[in-house]
Amino acid sequence: MKKILCLFTALSLLAATPAALASDDLTGRPIADGTVAAVHFTDVTAPYSGTLASFDLESGDEVQAGDELFQYVTSDVFATEDGVVKDVFIQPGDDASAAMTKYGAVIGVEPDDAYRVEASTAGAASDNEYKILHLGEILYIKTTKGDRDEGTGKVTAINGRNYSVQVLTGSFDQYASVNLYRDDNYAGSTCVGRGQVVHRDPVSVTGAGRVSAVYVKAGDTVKNGEKLASFVSADAAPQDYATGIAAPQNGVISAVSVAPGQQVWKGELLCRVDLTDEIEVIADVDETDLGGLKVGDSLPVTLDMNETNVLTGTVTQISGLGFTKQNAAYFSVHVTIPAGSGPLGASASVYLLQK
Repeated sequence: MKKILCLFTALSLLAATPAALASDDLTGRPIADGTVAAVHFTDVTAPYSGTLASFDLESGDEVQAGDELFQYVTSDVFATEDGVVKDVFIQPGDDASAAMTKYGAVIGVEPDDAYRVEASTAGAASDNEYKILHLGEILYIKTTKGDRDEGTGKVTAINGRNYSVQVLTGSFDQYASVNLYRDDNYAGSTCVGRGQVVHRDPVSVTGAGRVSAVYVKAGDTVKNGEKLASFVSADAAPQDYATGIAAPQNGVISAVSVAPGQQVWKGELLCRVDLTDEIEVIADVDETDLGGLKVGDSLPVTLDMNETNVLTGTVTQISGLGFTKQNAAYFSVHVTIPAGSGPLGASASVYLLQK
């Protein structure tokens, strides 16, 4: 069809762009159909193993260098109760296992409820009811000496006759001896045992993998459930702990090889980006039109979306192996055109050498 219209198209181009074609009459020149393509591409691979978060990237999307293409799902640790961060043993890029080996934790938090009572039912009222404790029940605490300080606590652990009570209210000295009661009248008939006030150890927050982010520092107050740090796979390199995967250069996504929520391994192909800094037309040239065409020749090129604009292309590659189409042999010829001349995949015409 394009060969039939060759004369008409060439005359139209001459009328539209006389300066460009004054020395190069396109009338009667063979035309090869082609498609705009990127000269180069780059493959985006997974920097480390992990699970991909949801994404909507698809073939045909234009991207700029630095645009986020994919995001990893992180493993996060949270504060288990209100408290104050006393020390942070990690920073982004660290291997959490090293901190765990050296310190037994990645972050240390001193809980606001810093005291507990280690008690037993020894000394409890003779009634058997007062020798049986229940998890979560509230008890009344009173010291046995001095000013007889008072407070309240909650049963948090039971092991036979022994049990632990979290101090909720009241101020007590370390190692103070106390009695515990079920009634706030502190009557001996409601005593459920005796114990000693001890300071709770800091909460050791554990983690595994490569540290991707730390959200707290020593001295920060934290609330139960607050995020403290995030981790990615341990096979991430120390400099590759970022959770986002960005486009390396400007281009167009030509293929996406993964799905949202998919687990990927380090080095796995995620997508291909056709780079738009250099573009070409790949044309199928009939063997009868190949003639003396050689690499380095300049050829006029037009895009079907704007046939009045004649571009100057340069032959960079001629396939050494032909293929059969419609009972004729054709050869792929690559012709570079100026970057930005048209979108990838656009239809084009290459004007070949005059026979």
